Amino acid sequence: MSVWIRRLVPLAIAAIVAVSAIVAFGRTSHSGRLTGTWSGYIAGKPGSGVKRHHIRIVVNASQTGGRWRISATCHGPLTLDSISNGYHHYLRKLARGATCAGGDIDCLKRVGADVYDAVTSHRGGEYDSSGTLRRVAT
Repeated sequence: MSVWIRRLVPLAIAAIVAVSAIVAFGRTSHSGRLTGTWSGYIAGKPGSGVKRHHIRIVVNASQTGGRWRISATCHGPLTLDSISNGYHHYLRKLARGATCAGGDIDCLKRVGADVYDAVTSHRGGEYDSSGTLRRVAT
């Protein structure tokens, strides 16, 4: 009987370590993924004159692109430009018929269950905006 215990104890310890590593990796991967639909408000710094806008962002499963929408006349596709410092930088392009200006960059980063969106304006730093987006159940 002691032979079985000596064989099972190391096996049980290895199994516990493996399960712990898998659970920890799964939590890290899940919390960092941007895949899905996100909605919230972005605004400029107080006194900047940049208006507050409701934005909806959808990121595809491979996190290489998606789409964005501020209004019926201001929307289009997103294309992944780069990844740095934990941020995915997506270039906003305009859909056919859109009447707003495109070219802004949405820099998205998971923060807990939410996504922080730091928008770099194509018009310059004084027009930058940011906000926190929440996952939309679809």
